[in-house]
Amino acid sequence: MDNSGWLERLQMLCNRFSHLGVGADLASLSRDELWGLYRLLLRLDGDA
Repeated sequence: MDNSGWLERLQMLCNRFSHLGVGADLASLSRDELWGLYRLLLRLDGDA
């Protein structure tokens, strides 16, 4: 998957799960941490 695709989806998932409070911290996360968060949010969303 190209970078922009999953990063855009991550942003949408963070908006959807804003009650978890991770949106403000995205800029401080490494790419590996972002990927892990993306996978977690996908599971919570039921898409994985």
